[in-house]
Amino acid sequence: MARPTITTRPCETTETRHVTELLYDDGENDDTLVLALHGGDVEPGTAETAVELASRLSDATCWARLGYDDGGAFEAWHPPSKQIGPADHPLLAEVAGRGFDTVLSLHGRADEEVVVGGRADSAARRTVRNRLDDALPVPVRTAADGPYAGVHLENPVNRLAAGEGGIQLELAPSARGEHAGAVRETLADLVAAERF
Repeated sequence: MARPTITTRPCETTETRHVTELLYDDGENDDTLVLALHGGDVEPGTAETAVELASRLSDATCWARLGYDDGGAFEAWHPPSKQIGPADHPLLAEVAGRGFDTVLSLHGRADEEVVVGGRADSAARRTVRNRLDDALPVPVRTAADGPYAGVHLENPVNRLAAGEGGIQLELAPSARGEHAGAVRETLADLVAAERF
């Protein structure tokens, strides 16, 4: 097995803003994929947590989309997840056909709550919720529908999974900041134990 490398590729650049894609991959892994669709200054802490989580796992790939803008990265670089795909992101296209056993997508939200969604089965979502609830000092809930559920079939968390779909996490600011280590450890333990 080849050693994972990090590759970056600019997607779009203007005078005040840019978006770049990042791929951490060994060229063949199809076990675990960790995503950060709105990294950089869009949802700060998501890409850093995703890359560090992937690098701690024995068989993991990470793809992140990093957006920056002097006037507001969220407004400039936050398309809906279902609009982000391999057609516009060549590094994502490199891994899109593998059908990963486990897909985790890390997102950020403004309030102090964590939401566990995605099309993974409800038992897997409950397991993640319960473990994160034990590890974090903020409320953790599951969502099967609504704006934070991540259940659209075209959402990469679901499209890139071998099964029904993956786990989407909408992380509170503290879960991406001071408690990001607890999130990484909890998710790493769950992936290692093949709990979802």
